[in-house]
Amino acid sequence: MSKKLFLLCPLIHGEVYLRNRFGNESFFMTALGSVFDFHNMAYVDSLIHLLLQEDITEIFHVHDINSPLLRSIVNEEVTYNSISHQFLSELYKENYCDVIQEPNKVASLALIHMKHQVNLFLRHPRLSAIIIENKISIQGLLSQIDKRKSIQFDIQMDFQQL
Repeated sequence: MSKKLFLLCPLIHGEVYLRNRFGNESFFMTALGSVFDFHNMAYVDSLIHLLLQEDITEIFHVHDINSPLLRSIVNEEVTYNSISHQFLSELYKENYCDVIQEPNKVASLALIHMKHQVNLFLRHPRLSAIIIENKISIQGLLSQIDKRKSIQFDIQMDFQQL
């Protein structure tokens, strides 16, 4: 049975839905806005320990299209004063022309952020080595928790094709 690690924002309250959908072999790490700091060595060490100790086979980066944090950014509301909010706001500004053309701007921002986070994973010398050696797949999960819906996709494939 595969063990899954879900990286998600605590504001979306997705743990119960994800455990029901994917089973009890699910583990969770949360960070506001699903913005994980891979420059913090203590954090990276904890993540590596979890991946190896629990024999994780899949990592899911999760965003919800009803995320209050992502919605506040797209609607240009200043409601969260955090590093995560600032980072996602900058990502939104950098990709504004692409995001604004999409029918669901929150989903577009979420997808851009997922790709950014996976890029950080795959460029981190220690994390990438663990992922490759242990054949851990990296998935994206765009969800709508309140409606119990989600779309899963292999976000790692974008980088393998480069």
